[in-house]
Amino acid sequence: MSDAIVELAGRLGKAIADSPAAAELHAARKAVSDNPEASRLFKEFQEQSLNIAKLESEEKPVDVDDKHKLRDLHEKLIAREEFKKYTAAQVEYADLMRRVSEGIQLTLEEEQKK
Repeated sequence: MSDAIVELAGRLGKAIADSPAAAELHAARKAVSDNPEASRLFKEFQEQSLNIAKLESEEKPVDVDDKHKLRDLHEKLIAREEFKKYTAAQVEYADLMRRVSEGIQLTLEEEQKK
């Protein structure tokens, strides 16, 4: 029985990978990485976010300039069309995954009531 479940999970994964939401996310991610300026801004934003998160987790003070730099990078990033499409694609993909998870959970709950 567990082999059948694993096989079904593989088919579900393939269906998700072949979905329009996954294709849009892949294309949007590629558009960001293929654009040197968008890619650079995204990388700098991620690095600055991680630096601030590390300081906060270590309960160290975060310099105002660091916060301003993060805000400035964020503003530049969200102004780019590639990033807007990437963010929208992430939302759509996350929504698909939420609906899949809810569908599985609902079925499990219904089966447990029997």
